[in-house]
Amino acid sequence: MSVDLQTFMARRGAKAMGLILLLSCLALLTRYYTYEPNSSHFRRGLFYRNDSSIQLGQFNSHFSWTDGNGGLHQLPIETVLSKSFSLSSYSEQSQIIPYYYKSAMNMTGEDITIVTLVTRNRIPNLARLATQYQGPISTTIHISDDQEGGYTLELLQNAMDENPNMRKYVDVHVVRDEFDRELNLWRNVAKLFARTEYVMQLDIDFFPCTDIRKSVLNNPKAMSLLRTGEAALVIPAFEYSQQEEGLDYRHFPSNKRDLVKQYNEKKLEMFHSFWLPGHAPTDYERWTSNEKEIYQVTTYQHSYEPYVIFKNQGSPWCDERFAGYGSNKAACLYELYISGVDYYVLPDDFIVHQTHAYPDEARQVERYYNRRLYTQFREEICIRLARRFITQRKWDHPKSENLRQECASIKPFQRAIGRFL
Repeated sequence: MSVDLQTFMARRGAKAMGLILLLSCLALLTRYYTYEPNSSHFRRGLFYRNDSSIQLGQFNSHFSWTDGNGGLHQLPIETVLSKSFSLSSYSEQSQIIPYYYKSAMNMTGEDITIVTLVTRNRIPNLARLATQYQGPISTTIHISDDQEGGYTLELLQNAMDENPNMRKYVDVHVVRDEFDRELNLWRNVAKLFARTEYVMQLDIDFFPCTDIRKSVLNNPKAMSLLRTGEAALVIPAFEYSQQEEGLDYRHFPSNKRDLVKQYNEKKLEMFHSFWLPGHAPTDYERWTSNEKEIYQVTTYQHSYEPYVIFKNQGSPWCDERFAGYGSNKAACLYELYISGVDYYVLPDDFIVHQTHAYPDEARQVERYYNRRLYTQFREEICIRLARRFITQRKWDHPKSENLRQECASIKPFQRAIGRFL
């Protein structure tokens, strides 16, 4: 201790020492702690300044269970996640951080969580979705393993700080690795950590113009269908014929009457009307002709890609071999359908696409390979689920009817079934 400090301490005593310690603590906090408003709402991962690596924070590092003799067993959570997502590009360098942000909402089981994924340039879409939906949202955000990943999380932090609806309603799960556009992996992460009985599969570019959550939760028929686990509710999707008119969500219609008016005036049309198989089975002419009741989709075909609400528990997962654009969402919905889930269309609710640019060159290459994979996938899933139904003695059960009808045109399927029966 220096002579000057000794002299000061002799004069001031213990109070001076306390003041010095307090100032030292404040200096350390200033260096290593960044203030985050409402941080008690979140279970956070941390970017450490020295190595920019995400740590698990309060998330349990092991999966634990007790055997019949009371013995405790554990597996590292990284092992569990690597097995859970083994069909994707998930590797030892990958990190999945559930609840990087955890919403402050007190959720009830019988509610509907929007399951979606978000990229850096779509964070504003997520903020307006939280404000519009006013209900639980589970989203995955992918970040790269470099400084760009840190920048993405800074933008996310800013959105959380600026929008109380983000803090109240949105659970954010981080996937950190070098693999881009693992869309079905990201969907599965968001669905896995959704905290309600029902989920709404939605792309972040769509704006829910009506109060879908309230409409469904207060509709006895809709809830009766969802509770069976054998029905998915379709939300009709629209886009503007002139793409520039879809840039500002504040000008979108907020009720069916106004939407139908714009539809009849050719201002709005079925989403991706250039690819009829994608949404035509919803039957837009029936929906816009003053339909007031939930109705069943009767013209399903394998390229159908509606946005749907369905029961989370027991529903199939999206096949993670589909990386990049093309067929990834169709694969999710195909397996859902032939697993025994029928599609029903909501009569009054709708979503509208928010216009954005498409990376066409990347899409063309990825679509080519995913189309080939999808043909093989349909054959595989038909045979696999058929074996399940036959083993469970449900081959003649109504639950297997979708599979029997949809898979009948696949020749390898017919040959295989002849051996199983």
